[in-house]
Amino acid sequence: MKDAQVGAFGASFDRLTLPMGLTVDHVLIEGAQATIQADPFRIALSEPGRIEAHVSQDNLAAFLNKEAPGGLRDFSVAIREGKLFVTATAKMIFEIKAEAICTLRIVDGTKLMVDLESVEMMGVGAKSLVEQQLDKVNPVLDASQFPLKVTLQSVDAKDGEIVLTGTAEP
Repeated sequence: MKDAQVGAFGASFDRLTLPMGLTVDHVLIEGAQATIQADPFRIALSEPGRIEAHVSQDNLAAFLNKEAPGGLRDFSVAIREGKLFVTATAKMIFEIKAEAICTLRIVDGTKLMVDLESVEMMGVGAKSLVEQQLDKVNPVLDASQFPLKVTLQSVDAKDGEIVLTGTAEP
């Protein structure tokens, strides 16, 4: 059987739950000029395809509530202007509401990390305490767990969602 040639391709996935438990709202993969080999099955691309993934603030909050890093709970997340505004409850001797402002960065083209910019608990800064808890959930996304070779190139946080873009290869 001869190889098939593809001029362009695209795939779209909604509500993709990653092995780590984070649900990605929408993933779009697009590419051009692929060769499909039948036996053994193989797809070869002339160049990596483009991938775009969207994660909503609601799905990020659900993931954090499931993980409950450091015993924190009742997470709410607002995403706007390049930042994540996170509120959670910590139980020490009594319950304390913590409010944090975080930024996102990509490490090694595969990991999405959350960095703490500032935090307040009862009007007092508690940055080192919360950073220890963040270390338990970082990276919040690890592209090395994807079924494709994905290289993350950019991250944008606005309008209630995180948008990651990069390249993908089978």
